[in-house]
Amino acid sequence: MAKVRWGILGAARVNERLLPAIANSTNGELVAIGSRRTGAAKECLIKNTPELEDQVQCFDGLDSVINHDRVDAVYIPMANEEHVAPALKCIRSKKHVLIEKPMALKANDVEILINEAKNHNTKIMEGFMYAFHPQFDRIKNIIQSNILGDINYAYSMFSFPIQPARFYRINRSMENGGGALWDIGPYAIHTLRHCFNENPVRVYAQSKLNDQRADISTTGMIDFGNNKKASFDISFECTRRSEFEVFGPLGRAKCPVIWQPENLPAKIIYSTEKSGFQEEIVPTANHFDLEIKHFNEVIQNNIRCKLSTDDAHWNVKTLEGIQKSVINNEWVSL
Repeated sequence: MAKVRWGILGAARVNERLLPAIANSTNGELVAIGSRRTGAAKECLIKNTPELEDQVQCFDGLDSVINHDRVDAVYIPMANEEHVAPALKCIRSKKHVLIEKPMALKANDVEILINEAKNHNTKIMEGFMYAFHPQFDRIKNIIQSNILGDINYAYSMFSFPIQPARFYRINRSMENGGGALWDIGPYAIHTLRHCFNENPVRVYAQSKLNDQRADISTTGMIDFGNNKKASFDISFECTRRSEFEVFGPLGRAKCPVIWQPENLPAKIIYSTEKSGFQEEIVPTANHFDLEIKHFNEVIQNNIRCKLSTDDAHWNVKTLEGIQKSVINNEWVSL
């Protein structure tokens, strides 16, 4: 079966992980990179996969990648607020698209992307790499096995102390894609949503904002109805955290590290009334490699994505509601 030929838009920092994942995949190959900054695409390629310098085309601009006749799929790791326009161009050029989280800043824009993808018979998926690590499937299996009972509470915490080199993440307002909510918040909300069978009913949150009205930290609650609730805490001021825990009447389960390094085994902790404390070790895995492998297979075999477009829609809808809650200081119904 022919390999999936990839293009990348932008020279974002995450390319340190995604570019090698694409280049080294057995069912895909990297064809082109484009960046609006002169020379940045070439610099990014040489930095991360120097062995491909003479094999991958580099462009000062995005359209040359979008319209490239050898590109089948495009990865979009651009700024949060810049995902929709290039994604639409890619879809209309019959390209499949992997869009870095969040897919968009507005649920209506996600709906537009979904409809355009259907009309042009292309695949689109939101880029939550962590969901492809086997630890994610294992903890979901624990939840679905009902050994914890019907889940009624969960919490998530995601943070890292932001350094001056990363201040571009907080140089614009929340409404324009800046701050912790749209940067690490998608992880916090995505993990919580996957703990429940229901979609969120309403949300409430408060934030610490900087002078640009970007949130440095946000803490909030999600009501899933039927007395099922969740809380989250995201911050650019706390030590590095990427964890979530889920509770039911019969037990609890915790994933201590979502951003799991590929050279370390993952750990899942759970306890029930019957089993007591249990600790499982999940073998090492590279979630970036697995994400690219999956999307290649989706394209090659015309199968459904592990992360559905409905999932992307509800994640953005929830985040959009949280942003509205922060601005208006009130509960927001979804």
